[in-house]
Amino acid sequence: MGKTVFSALLALVFVAITSFLSPVQGESHKSNRSFVVDYQNDRFLKDGEPFRYVSGDIHYFRIPKAFWRDRLHKMKMAGLNALQTYVEWSGHEPAPGKYYFEENYDLETFLKLAQEVGLYVILRPGPYICAERDNGGLPYWLLRINPQMKYRTSDNTYLKAVDSWLDHLLPMVVPYLYKNGGPIITVQVENEYGLYGGVCDKRYMKHLVDKFQEHLGSDTVLFRTDTPEDRAYECDRVEGTLVTTDFGPTKATIQQAFDAVKRAQAHGPFVVTEYYCGRQDVWSLPHDKVDKRLIVDTFEKIMSQYNGSVNFYMFQGGTNYGFTNGNRPPPQLTSYDHGSPLSESGDPTDLYYMIRNATAKFLPLPPGPIPVPAPKLDLGTVSLTRSASLAEAMDWFRSHGYIRTVLAERPLTFEELDHGFGFVVYRTVVPFRPKSPSLLTVSGIKDRGYVITKMTRSVLSDDEKIYSTPVVAAQGENLTIFVENQGRQNYGRNNHDPKGIISSVKLGRAILTNWTMEGVPLISKEDIVRLDQFLSGQASVTGRGNEPDVPAFFYGTFTLPRGQAPLDTFFDPTGWGKGVAIVNGFNLGRYWPATGPQVTLYVPGSLLRPYPEQNTLIVFETEAYPTGAQNVRFVDKPNVDGPIPNQPSQ
Repeated sequence: MGKTVFSALLALVFVAITSFLSPVQGESHKSNRSFVVDYQNDRFLKDGEPFRYVSGDIHYFRIPKAFWRDRLHKMKMAGLNALQTYVEWSGHEPAPGKYYFEENYDLETFLKLAQEVGLYVILRPGPYICAERDNGGLPYWLLRINPQMKYRTSDNTYLKAVDSWLDHLLPMVVPYLYKNGGPIITVQVENEYGLYGGVCDKRYMKHLVDKFQEHLGSDTVLFRTDTPEDRAYECDRVEGTLVTTDFGPTKATIQQAFDAVKRAQAHGPFVVTEYYCGRQDVWSLPHDKVDKRLIVDTFEKIMSQYNGSVNFYMFQGGTNYGFTNGNRPPPQLTSYDHGSPLSESGDPTDLYYMIRNATAKFLPLPPGPIPVPAPKLDLGTVSLTRSASLAEAMDWFRSHGYIRTVLAERPLTFEELDHGFGFVVYRTVVPFRPKSPSLLTVSGIKDRGYVITKMTRSVLSDDEKIYSTPVVAAQGENLTIFVENQGRQNYGRNNHDPKGIISSVKLGRAILTNWTMEGVPLISKEDIVRLDQFLSGQASVTGRGNEPDVPAFFYGTFTLPRGQAPLDTFFDPTGWGKGVAIVNGFNLGRYWPATGPQVTLYVPGSLLRPYPEQNTLIVFETEAYPTGAQNVRFVDKPNVDGPIPNQPSQ
């Protein structure tokens, strides 16, 4: 009898623990699952029972796939019962009709992991997402289809592309809806559309709702979100969506936000879709900070006094790898740390533990060890012993047929050249004898241009409003403008941001014509493999006198210490100017320490090769590099709060 009772109790404990640790997984085989809005009683109902959530934003495309489970587990251990994520159209459809759902864009694996860990999912598939990403997550090639396309409207060419994308994406989502045994409980339509410069295309919003319901069913909970402003809620008003809000502890008060939501929609649960832990950082402005105590106290008030559901934006910010950052302007940093409870490298911060303690007042905490920060690697100095100028590299790529040369009367945009990101070299021959010096004027430089002649090295910058520069050049001489796309605008009234040279180029009063244009091959994996092949074959740098003119590539190798497992580290380019860094073929993103506030770049340990294998490092420098030995460091502490030059004293 005692043994029987003990066995029964053990079975009950096992069932209880299993269902608690993975409620989503435990429910996946239930029939008649439902998740609905009980408007009359201002609440959600999950399977007929009242429900609310505490969630956090984590964007799978900003986190190495190898770390997804670790990050989701840490969210679960903080007491969260849901996660929220965008779906980035531009990353999933890099070219029209060519879809990518692998590696960091493996959406289905991410959704499955969420379910296994025991987190519900709030999905935000756009099509526009903002997210401080290039073009707000819209593909750059939309402007190639139609340079006059009007984003986020019922423009026929835009809707055709949107429908094609959603017709591919949404059927993939259907099996992961809660009603079908999956983790997705709600789906957002568009993103803060009421703030889009007064466009207010209600036909567009209605079209999206119809498209979502066509694929997901009319019983799937759709929602929209805006900052708590009456004009915003009126602008994107559309039937069939729950009204939610965005704000932070330093913005609108809770009551102001609550009242604005209720004026827009009298009944329904109070949901804060983006509750800000911090704000995004941009180059040249100080690192943003928010009072942690204020964040937590305001969260507790939303939960206790307003029966709210809250999503922390961001719970882990992650990284804008490669050329994926947006542009406000100024351009967004590579780091999207965002002051999050989990740092860019996934470590719990003080805010993490404060949120965990606060969440425990409203939701049960799971059993198990509380996460702690992981050790990091300090690899010291790495020497970049091989180098080549951009001109030398382009000659090599050209000789192998790896780049496309385009000739045109006028400069073409990145979009017209079908070169989505990074850099383009514009070159022409001066056809007359100019004054010395003559003023070179480019009123449309997007975003940063380096003017190069035999006697000239100067910078043009849209951000800094530098559109002209003195040039010394002779008749018949090559004049080169090397242009960097620093990221397309992700937010704003226009959000229509072609890159490159988008105006005529004048030398004195004469318009320069007959341009040769070539994209720098730094975008695809194949590009990087070929670049590695070229650079590894260059002669070693022997000292001063052999250094190339910028822009230039630098190449080095390093090996982890014997017995040292690969761990996260941080690339430190202190003393260098501006560029990108590539480790083992992976583009870590942009560095610009002289401008700040970010100094180091996050290097995931999953990228590193164990001893005795060799790791490779490529640095593409566009402005300046240390004289003498060209060295960088890999350190064990990040720095995204460096000094800002010329910053006025407070």
